[in-house]
Amino acid sequence: MRKLLRANFSRLLHDRTFRLLTALTVFFGVFMTVVNAINVHREGAVWVMDFRLLNCAILCPILTSVLAALFVGSDYSGGTLRNKLIAGHRRGNIYLANLITCCCAGIILTIAFVVPQGALGLLLGEQIQSAPAKLLMYVALSLALMFAFTALFTLIAMLCQNKSHTVAGCILLVFVLLFFGVYITSALNEPEYLAGYSYTENGVTVEKPETKNPNYVSGTKRQVYEFMQDFTPGGQMLQISDMDAEEPATLALYDGIILLAVTGVGTVFFRRKDLK
Repeated sequence: MRKLLRANFSRLLHDRTFRLLTALTVFFGVFMTVVNAINVHREGAVWVMDFRLLNCAILCPILTSVLAALFVGSDYSGGTLRNKLIAGHRRGNIYLANLITCCCAGIILTIAFVVPQGALGLLLGEQIQSAPAKLLMYVALSLALMFAFTALFTLIAMLCQNKSHTVAGCILLVFVLLFFGVYITSALNEPEYLAGYSYTENGVTVEKPETKNPNYVSGTKRQVYEFMQDFTPGGQMLQISDMDAEEPATLALYDGIILLAVTGVGTVFFRRKDLK
């Protein structure tokens, strides 16, 4: 395992895709800070960085999906996987080494987004509205979410021998989960009652009382939706980026369950896979 990790990290540090994505992540963070500084200077509003920092919960999983797919996929296309097996490495160790490497890459991308953006924001006079402990907790949650996503990406990359299919599958997965999270969150945010209103018709004022919202989710269905919002990575992306998770510890627990379950399934299937 140690030799596998050493080889993986050496390849990662020299990987052009990793360097490019890291540079893009830094650029996005700095660009967002500069644009926000210009807008705040024009409007004279209070400049707060909290929520913008946590955009890493959405951006970094998307970038990691590309990196993991290309990095792990190159094991098949370049014949590296065959050489590892010939050298006597176990399939389980190869799988875990790739997972750990991709998780570390995701951490680096998150740091590359948060640290430069936060440092530049503070230099330009930006404020942190939330308590430091709360902000750090949500950054930690974004890392836990990253591990859950990376487990899914590694599963796809290790079981699919076609690199282009792997890239498409990983990118499609992260966007499907994100859109699913948007759908669940939107449904849960529907108010139970629609506010009343009034209008004037032919000089007569007509008042309409508040009415029951037909789109409101209630009962068992609401409990299922709330669970899916907390359990699915897409729902967590929105909660973390908005800093409105009701039970942060539960989100971390679900991420751990996804990580362990997906890794266990992936390891079993990879051991049985017929490698060509």
